[in-house]
Amino acid sequence: MSTTPAPRSLFDRLVDDAAVFPPGNAPVEVAWAEHLRLRSGPYGDVVGPLLIGASAARALAAVAAASPPGRDTETAGTAYPGTVEVGVIARPGTPVEDLVEAVDVLRGTPALRVASVELAHDDAGSWRRALELGVPVAVEVPRDGAVHHAALDAVAAAAGGGSVEVLAKLRTQSTPAAPVPTPRELAEFLTAARERALPLKLTGGLHHVVAHDEPVAGGGSEPQHGLLNVLVAVHHLEGGATLRDLEATLELRDAPALAALVRGLDERAVARLRARFRSFGCCGVLDPVGELVDLGLLAP
Repeated sequence: MSTTPAPRSLFDRLVDDAAVFPPGNAPVEVAWAEHLRLRSGPYGDVVGPLLIGASAARALAAVAAASPPGRDTETAGTAYPGTVEVGVIARPGTPVEDLVEAVDVLRGTPALRVASVELAHDDAGSWRRALELGVPVAVEVPRDGAVHHAALDAVAAAAGGGSVEVLAKLRTQSTPAAPVPTPRELAEFLTAARERALPLKLTGGLHHVVAHDEPVAGGGSEPQHGLLNVLVAVHHLEGGATLRDLEATLELRDAPALAALVRGLDERAVARLRARFRSFGCCGVLDPVGELVDLGLLAP
């Protein structure tokens, strides 16, 4: 197997740190300390913002005030040394007012900078209030048929009419309400986002770099998408691949083949890919990072 790494820019701030969310469920103080270690470690450039639920904003503010970061944990692009970027998440069903209040709390903490917010699309359109916060907004779209495309249309309209960046977001893990999206469903989302000129992010399920079957509690298994599959699929998407081609790429379980495709990307291709696929949330950042290292794609 080749030990030539992939372009480092491919992984720049790719993995948002979702340690406090299921299935990790890390306490806020543990997630904060580990995030600081990650940012100052050999793969700190791969790590995006620390994601926090709106309901945990006050807890994070208290922890950050009590244990502020040092200059060695400075986040690229922050207003002043020592601040840490945070993404605020309002899970489906959370009132948008709670999101706004959480952002206000975190903005009052010198150690933190709110870098983005994420919330679910709703038919009433209350999600649009997040556009007033002045930071990038990721809108999680429902997976249900016609509602899915109507939601993407609404997100695209908001993206074209405002001064903040708006992203389409899809959950790629199973939930009590739905199984893991099929390769076809994920391919359709990727295609629909590109057709509407929307950048996108994914959340949940991408703990491994190659598509596989994951054991589940109680026996059996469920299919999981792979990070390399998604990266290669988005690359092909930007090159005009068909829906069936994308589906086949997302189904591929050949790690060396996927790794070779990623190694072959030049900086222009990486820039196009990452302009579309911005990041994904993962409760165990080092899970995919470790597998990228094992494949020789990522070096300290």
